[in-house]
Amino acid sequence: MNSFDSYDLIKPKPKIYGTVIKYICLGLSVVLVSFILWKISDYFEKKPLARNGTNYQSNSEYYKQLTGIHEFSQLDNLRLDRLSSPRFHPHNGKSAVYLRQQYHMPDLKGSSTTLHWIDLETNKTVQLTRPIWNIHDESFYWIDNKTILFLSNRASSGLTQLFQLNLPDDVSVMSSYLDPIQITNYTLNVDHLLVNRQGTRLAFSCQVYANLSIQQTADRQTIEKASSGSVYKFDKLFIRYWNEYILGPRNHPFVVSIERNKNGIFYFTSTPTDVLFDVDADSPIRSFGDGQSQWSFSASGNKFAYTRQHDETSAVAWSVNYDIYTVDLTASKLISVCITCENFAADANPRYSPIDDQVLVYRSQSIPNYPAAQFKVKWYNGSHTKRTLLSSWSHSIAAATWSLDGQSLFLELGEEARHVIYRFSNILSPSSTPIRLINRGSSHDVNIHPTNNEMFLFTHDSITKPKNIYLYESIASMRPITIHNNNLLDKVRMSTVVETFNLAWI
Repeated sequence: MNSFDSYDLIKPKPKIYGTVIKYICLGLSVVLVSFILWKISDYFEKKPLARNGTNYQSNSEYYKQLTGIHEFSQLDNLRLDRLSSPRFHPHNGKSAVYLRQQYHMPDLKGSSTTLHWIDLETNKTVQLTRPIWNIHDESFYWIDNKTILFLSNRASSGLTQLFQLNLPDDVSVMSSYLDPIQITNYTLNVDHLLVNRQGTRLAFSCQVYANLSIQQTADRQTIEKASSGSVYKFDKLFIRYWNEYILGPRNHPFVVSIERNKNGIFYFTSTPTDVLFDVDADSPIRSFGDGQSQWSFSASGNKFAYTRQHDETSAVAWSVNYDIYTVDLTASKLISVCITCENFAADANPRYSPIDDQVLVYRSQSIPNYPAAQFKVKWYNGSHTKRTLLSSWSHSIAAATWSLDGQSLFLELGEEARHVIYRFSNILSPSSTPIRLINRGSSHDVNIHPTNNEMFLFTHDSITKPKNIYLYESIASMRPITIHNNNLLDKVRMSTVVETFNLAWI
């Protein structure tokens, strides 16, 4: 009998049986614990805590009442408020609105995201919308002095819909929350939102089947849920994309004109047009941005640009070829025109010039199917003429924001383990060089002052400080304008010493 025919290989000894059984039991234990944790998270997701009243407490109030100081822990980290999306008042820039996500204190059983207003001269803050656990406001646009459009799952259906918030003449004296007005009541979630600067058009997305309307998609999903349960048949890739299965519906952008009625409430003047109707593709691209970063309205609001991936065939599974399309919204029939299809690498994040309908910039890679390749900024003038800006620069651009005059760009990019901001003036001048404005911590989401090209709001955090909203006035003047986490930081002990180091590859 040779070694491959040995009895021990055919019939394991009892010791091996025991080992196998031990590992099977361990595996079953892991599965059981995972199932229990999943059901717990599912419980809190599907059964939000009661409407906030006596049980609402901010982390600022909770930590203010604590008497001692303790070591900063992961629990404290989770209790920090998350601040995002600062936006100036659209006319005078004397105030701003931002999003604040806060957690149920002290047990973290639920969170809520609300709209907040701040006076930039006095730093007085006002919470505009009522915090309700597991209700989240998002993607807001300040239309004029007193009107904000935003998305929220505050609808009675539990679906995310479009809402309108009407501000009082003097927000600073508000004594209670504002009640938003629901604009849409679709049978699907409204997932993304973009409003043109005139407040006359908006774009939103819903996950629809390529050749079906919003209502037809909802009807089909109802029938499928009742008949087939959780059995799905896949005939192409992707089957799964990161954290979600691709079950048929796609992110499609819908464009529609809007007006106010006699009561000042916005409404859609027609049925929204599915820009990607009959195209089996996503825009925004899943897991890589949202409508604010992947869509753009032109200066007049009459043109629309969007990013999409070529999802129609299984080849998408090994390709990262994103492209940018433009649409003339004044045409009787909306036709998408690809402006980057000659490049087989990724093109994304179009940004129309604030002064010229023909000009936009976008991020572009030159190496196909290489997600980590450098992103350059390209300039396009509407006649298929393109220029690579800063062609010899070694940095990879993460985001670009236009100045008010359309002559400069504020660039966000990674540099030495930080996320910094540069200003690139006179972008078409071959002698122009970007100037670094912020070189410490991580800075994101630049929002330019409506009358001052030198001033902007942004979010900023570092290893030792949580994210705050900052106001940049000059290289010598940059200050935080939010203090929501200060009481928490006063009651914890943590290191404030940070050292940088470099790795030398030999």
